[in-house]
Amino acid sequence: MKRAMWIVILVLITIALGVRVLGAMGKELGTTRPTSGEALAALSPPSQQSEGNTIITAQLIARRSLYSMRLVTPPQIDGNLSEWPAGDSIELNRSTAYTFMGGITGLDDLSAVIRSGWDENALYFAIAVRDDILVTDSTDVWRDDGVEIGLDGLYDRYPWGPDDHQYTIVADGRITDRGIPTDAISAAVLIYSGGYNVEVAIPMPQLIPGIPVSGTVMGFTIGLRDDDTGGNWDAYLIWEGTTTADRPEQFGTLIFTERLEDRIAILEAKIVRLEKKTQELLRTLSEFEQLTPP
Repeated sequence: MKRAMWIVILVLITIALGVRVLGAMGKELGTTRPTSGEALAALSPPSQQSEGNTIITAQLIARRSLYSMRLVTPPQIDGNLSEWPAGDSIELNRSTAYTFMGGITGLDDLSAVIRSGWDENALYFAIAVRDDILVTDSTDVWRDDGVEIGLDGLYDRYPWGPDDHQYTIVADGRITDRGIPTDAISAAVLIYSGGYNVEVAIPMPQLIPGIPVSGTVMGFTIGLRDDDTGGNWDAYLIWEGTTTADRPEQFGTLIFTERLEDRIAILEAKIVRLEKKTQELLRTLSEFEQLTPP
């Protein structure tokens, strides 16, 4: 009798939790924003819309933005970008850069395509750099070929908080935060003929407290340095702003988004885990009832 009562209680708890999860899924699926009139929000780029991707939360953004797509499976940080799903990207070259210094002969000399992804644990970047000559001969990371990622995690436009970072990944694999070597992030460089890939994973607690959601906005910019002759750098590009180290009020924005089908897959996985835990509880209860009272 007791066993039957406990089973009923556990089943009711499971049903209640399942309803909460499915209710959350329904709310996510029903989240839309009007786009009529002059209050036009920064929605998914046309390339995303044509692929069936939907931005769940819209934000009014003044500067240029990169949309960071939620990743169901985190990428392996090895510099191989082939596992990344299709999504939004930006191009950084002398025509698209807000700041351009030095001399660049063309796209093969210095340019990059940047994508971003996120999950509850980390923020990810996939950066494909075209650079026909790679030089990494300096002790100062800003003098060599490399990528700089500027982030204002809280989007508070304050430059020196714990959420603010300037991560530099040199083509030889060195990693710094504001010029200081760090192992707080994971990054890998894969060199190929005509350039190199940079893949980065930044733990989310370095940027924001708690768990991110679709619609989260961060300040973001990215820089590229080119050294063709040794010694000091020969060219420098910044996507938004005049520096990647501070002045976050000049940064562009990074907007967290997710596809509806990915959200459904994540919620379904949570339900499966909930069912497994329920079965484990039932087995434990069965073993408990078989014990002989003292």
